Amino acid sequence: MTTARRHATSVAAALCGLTAALSAGAARAYTFVDQLPEDACDRARSFDPQDGSADAQHARRACRLAVFEARMAEERRRAVANQEVARDAWVQKWMQGTQPSRVINPMAIELFAGSGIVNYGVAFSWTVLRQLELSGRVGQRQMSCASATSASDDCTRTTWGLNVRWMLGDRDFTPFVGVGFATTHAPLKIYHYNAQTMQSMPLDGHGGADSGNASAGVQLAVSNVRLSVEYIFEYVFYTGANLSDMQQTPSEDLRSVWNDSLKQDRHGVRFQVGFAF
Repeated sequence: MTTARRHATSVAAALCGLTAALSAGAARAYTFVDQLPEDACDRARSFDPQDGSADAQHARRACRLAVFEARMAEERRRAVANQEVARDAWVQKWMQGTQPSRVINPMAIELFAGSGIVNYGVAFSWTVLRQLELSGRVGQRQMSCASATSASDDCTRTTWGLNVRWMLGDRDFTPFVGVGFATTHAPLKIYHYNAQTMQSMPLDGHGGADSGNASAGVQLAVSNVRLSVEYIFEYVFYTGANLSDMQQTPSEDLRSVWNDSLKQDRHGVRFQVGFAF
């Protein structure tokens, strides 16, 4: 029994040693695989240049394949970029040959001057369709009016407006018709003659008005330059005026003078020039 037990103990020890050796080898193999570079060319460079083993040759072939695929991917990227550039150039050339400049450069910042309710100002226009243009504008007309304290008080009109133009032609030089809406405000300082007291009395206040307008003219659009001239008729459909007192009292006398002043300037001619983009 003693000899048998010693034999069993020796077998068990041998098995444990074999298991430990296999485990250590597996661990070393796992560690070696885990430390291999992921890049194919890095793996190829890890072998000695004189190494002609199958693993070294396989790594070098993998590196050459990776370099070839990278070159092909770069060539495809360049080809796609060149196609996009060529397509954009073709579209630009087609637009320049077939579309008016106002379509190629649909937005514009313009300055205007002329006669009418306002004399000068600035406008922003946008060609939303091939023949339809929307614009917003703000303008002023410097005016003086007499008051009890000064013979030249500032009664400058300030007008905000929205306009729509319809181009009647399909060329860079085309006639157009338009309609719009505007609101106007100004300080008012006048002398009013009272027939009952037979005296002139000063009136100090401010006036407001709403109006619609119709216009007709011609426009020239060349590259980034926008030019137009138009006749405008302004129809004032509402006027109001208040005194500059604490209660902001409505004044019919001020309103009457304000209304007559606007009606005198309802006809106008406007010149407009701007930069389109």
